[in-house]
Amino acid sequence: MMMLQERVSQSELGCEWANDTWIQNDIWLLTSLGYTTEECRIKSQKTANFSRISLPWLKYLSKLTAKARARERHSIVKLSTDICTFRKLNDFLISEGHIYPTDLTNSVLQKFITQSQPYYYKATLVYATRLWAEEGWLNINFIAPRHKRPTPKVEIIPEEVLHQIYTQLDLLPAPIERFVRLQIALGCRMIEMLKMPRYCLKQEEDKWYLLRWIAKTQQWKFYQVHPLIAELVKEQQKVLDTKLGKESHFDKLFCKISTTVTDCLRSGGRFNAEPVYISEYLAAPLMGNWLSAFSDRADLRDRYGIHFKLNSHMLRRTKASVMAYCDTEDEYIAAVLGHGSLEMLPHYRKRSLDRLERESKTKSYVDFCGRVSTYKPQKCRYEKLATLLRVNTPLGECHRPTMLGDCQHRYACLTCQYHRVTIEDLPELQKDQQQLQQNLQEASVAGQQRREVEIKNLLQVIGSRINSLQELKI
Repeated sequence: MMMLQERVSQSELGCEWANDTWIQNDIWLLTSLGYTTEECRIKSQKTANFSRISLPWLKYLSKLTAKARARERHSIVKLSTDICTFRKLNDFLISEGHIYPTDLTNSVLQKFITQSQPYYYKATLVYATRLWAEEGWLNINFIAPRHKRPTPKVEIIPEEVLHQIYTQLDLLPAPIERFVRLQIALGCRMIEMLKMPRYCLKQEEDKWYLLRWIAKTQQWKFYQVHPLIAELVKEQQKVLDTKLGKESHFDKLFCKISTTVTDCLRSGGRFNAEPVYISEYLAAPLMGNWLSAFSDRADLRDRYGIHFKLNSHMLRRTKASVMAYCDTEDEYIAAVLGHGSLEMLPHYRKRSLDRLERESKTKSYVDFCGRVSTYKPQKCRYEKLATLLRVNTPLGECHRPTMLGDCQHRYACLTCQYHRVTIEDLPELQKDQQQLQQNLQEASVAGQQRREVEIKNLLQVIGSRINSLQELKI
């Protein structure tokens, strides 16, 4: 231990920290590490606790690692994950009889990882061993095992559950209900919702803009929003003005909602009690508790009758999945969600395609050549959100991308490559076929050869579509 302390005192970072009195304490205030009071209140975490790490040298290195993390402005969650990893490592080393720093070798760490959560613990050990080696505190030739990173579990809210949620949202206190509606509409992370300022709206002419915190890039941005979203925000602002007072210095859009302890302990009690509005930050754990209790009270169930447990991040993922289903451009989805890269988007896109494939079994399209198309025509890349819109025509649907400009096929939809008909259009097509056959006979009697050619071409188009639709109907 003495040798370790000496090496630390001679290192670039250690020379600043080795003689500080805080290093002797096992419980640190996160604010002393540079985290803001706001961050601590939102995460509902005030301290970093090293007391459960019993090996003195590992506790010392854990504290130095935490200090380095905070110095690099890593999140509170990451700091907590590191401390949890070191606690698990401490217990593992003691159980294996490795109590000295020299016992910490690559093979020991490899064995520890195989018996724990590979991905999360590996990330901590990679960061820590690299830091220790660079500073000269403890040199371990740690070779991180190549674990295949699990495919991100894209947990979205199924359509049938989303319907149940919207029909029972009034069970929640009005501010929590608005929180859920806003998060689904905006696709924000929970931390971004909780940090949203009380006065976050601005209006320019007839357009509304909302100020949002983007956690990934650590910056504030104004986003244009629909007027209905602006109305939702203004309703919440009015509640704060009424409950906390217009002169209140509370600066967040969502405050703490509390019910009495007795009511909370009773099943469903929090939904029966009149909520108390407190001018304190709405913490993430408290919001999670509300959503969990709502899942139970509303008895949310999926199509298989299995109880569905709602959490905040599902609201964000559902927004992403809906946008992907609408064929929104990847870059636009990333901008709305505040993603740092396009890495997650293929997973949302795959779920969207899976859904389209399921729907294609019940509804198929037939084009002007009579070919069956199981998918709607995909819009061109870089076309902005929802610019490819389904347009109802007198018969069938138009799938022409609006970026192509004005349509030149007025009143000639049946011969257009972007026009589609479905089985529902079959009776009307058959009526048109009969009318055209009658028109053909009249044109033949009148000797109108040009008209005959035009009618025959239309009959050929309609006939091919009818034949394909009849095959689908069988």
